[in-house]
Amino acid sequence: MATSSRNSSRSRPQHSRQNEIVSILLLALGLLLFSWFFKYCFVLFDSVVAGEDEPPVLSIEMVNPVSEQRPLVLAVLVVAEVMLVVELHRSAGPLVTLAAVIALTGLLPAHIAVLGYTRNVVKAVWPPALFTLIRTLGRNYVLLNAVTLVSAGIAYWMVAHGTALLPNLIATQLLLLLTFSLVAGALFEHRLELGIDSKTRQERMAEREEREHLVERGRMLDIAYSAFRVRKPQEGWQEIEAWLRIHARGDSLLPEYRAVLQAASQWDDARAADKLANDFVAILLTRRATGEALLVVEQRLATNPKYQVLPPAVAIRIAELAGAAGKRALQRRLAPGDAT
Repeated sequence: MATSSRNSSRSRPQHSRQNEIVSILLLALGLLLFSWFFKYCFVLFDSVVAGEDEPPVLSIEMVNPVSEQRPLVLAVLVVAEVMLVVELHRSAGPLVTLAAVIALTGLLPAHIAVLGYTRNVVKAVWPPALFTLIRTLGRNYVLLNAVTLVSAGIAYWMVAHGTALLPNLIATQLLLLLTFSLVAGALFEHRLELGIDSKTRQERMAEREEREHLVERGRMLDIAYSAFRVRKPQEGWQEIEAWLRIHARGDSLLPEYRAVLQAASQWDDARAADKLANDFVAILLTRRATGEALLVVEQRLATNPKYQVLPPAVAIRIAELAGAAGKRALQRRLAPGDAT
């Protein structure tokens, strides 16, 4: 009996130490998962502000708590506010505590937004920065507060009604992801006012396509220019015609003609720019863009004084427009017999 009693007394400290080790490991795992989740919240925040269409993929790099300090800053901020509320409840009474809870809950989306896009701890708690953001977002900020309050109410209702731990955690995580996404979406909608340089995926794709288009157009113009320089104007003009036939369509018709004409106007051989100007003027007249048609002729004459507007019917129409605009010198130059 004595031996059994001694063995039992020895096993108790061992079990106690094992329980402590397990508790420490579980706590560390919980903190790691907590950090992982909130790091993903901020990664999701960044992707929405950047205009990404797809949510980011959860990666193993997010486990490292040192690589991202924003979740820790937000956690410290929330804990400090909770401690302030508890202290107010003890010293100032329920009404002041309720007012503090409403005010701090109303500022939470602003804390997330400012901390998220500036990564600056001071700005995240600096009242002028917070109120500037609230004023910029305007009605959207009121909607963000409504979503935050509803999310907090749902989480509280689930806890109060004894919901199981796992469904409660899942619902809380989904509500937090929703809150971070909506805050980031509001920032994206007001990115110009806030000075945030971000674009949608469609805008970035359009810019890339525009850059590629400029490169292709420059290559075409180089080929056409080389053909004009070696006295093969027909081949050079065929390059230009083929390009315009493919790319000068719909809304791109006028911008494409402007760009090609501007480039050809810099060449030593004026024939390409002269023919382009005549084609462009004819298109502008059919679209009733008479002011731009007159401007194209004036610019072409300034570059090449020997330029002739063709066909004669177009020249007469441009002369009439010049007379109506009070440009008598240009009218006499285009149709001397019609000038008065």
